[in-house]
Amino acid sequence: MCPRVKFLVLFAAAALLLFLPAAYLLGEKRHSANDDPVGVLTHYLRAIYSRDFRLAYRFISAPDQRLKNEKVYVRERGPFTGFTLAAARKLSQLIEFTPAQIRRENDGRAQITLAFRAPDMNGLGTLLLDWDEERLNALPPNEQKKILTAIDNLKRSGGLEMIEGHEEFALVREGGNWRMFLDWASGVKVGFATLVPQDGLLEVKPTIKETVTRPNELFTIAYRVKNLTDKDLYTRISHRVEPAALAEHLDLVECALLLPVKILAGEDQTFSSTYVVRDGIPDGTKRIDVTYEFKIEH
Repeated sequence: MCPRVKFLVLFAAAALLLFLPAAYLLGEKRHSANDDPVGVLTHYLRAIYSRDFRLAYRFISAPDQRLKNEKVYVRERGPFTGFTLAAARKLSQLIEFTPAQIRRENDGRAQITLAFRAPDMNGLGTLLLDWDEERLNALPPNEQKKILTAIDNLKRSGGLEMIEGHEEFALVREGGNWRMFLDWASGVKVGFATLVPQDGLLEVKPTIKETVTRPNELFTIAYRVKNLTDKDLYTRISHRVEPAALAEHLDLVECALLLPVKILAGEDQTFSSTYVVRDGIPDGTKRIDVTYEFKIEH
């Protein structure tokens, strides 16, 4: 699997997504979460910030959900769990944001611009063990409590590092409910194929063969690799993007297979890769195909 520093890489590569506001607006106390577009947006962003992607998926529009099911959506983003999730949720409650503009359209859509002031997750890296999920979740309860108390103390003393910004979001009304409109239908499909040695030494399968994404939206895919022999093997991949002219628009943020990895005899491992389609991809681009060619290192 990719190293645990993955989350810091993702934070740096998708600061806009991960540092968006997620606290309750004052107005939420007077509206349900579903009939107020600002309330729905608030709950969605709170879940995104906390990496609670199962919750976030509930607020996504039906047209978008038809293009990507919950299991794929959650797997592509890498959710927090356990105490790590609890700590991220606590931070989300400390974010301050204000709707700078709310524009409702006659076709049942809304455009909302939010200004925000949010805790910088990277700035808390030392306290939160560089967001190493395994280490955080393995801490004894008294140590976890100390971390939550430290966050409270930083807030009271004004010691929390904060970031500020604004962003615009689209929502659509579905019956009596508002939902996030991510417009995946106008996004780019990314397909994944595999080439393996013909000597039958490896069995390789992508966990998903195709996904759809928008520019600046990180997603993670994985390959299951099985050593079919009774000997240890070393394998690595070459990575091909087609059309070749679009390769510069698909960034490989992280991959565990660019260097040789050891797979024990009969062992089955899963290796992850994280991608992002760059903003500025040529208009009209509908598909990119990625081929992983697995090679045996001798």
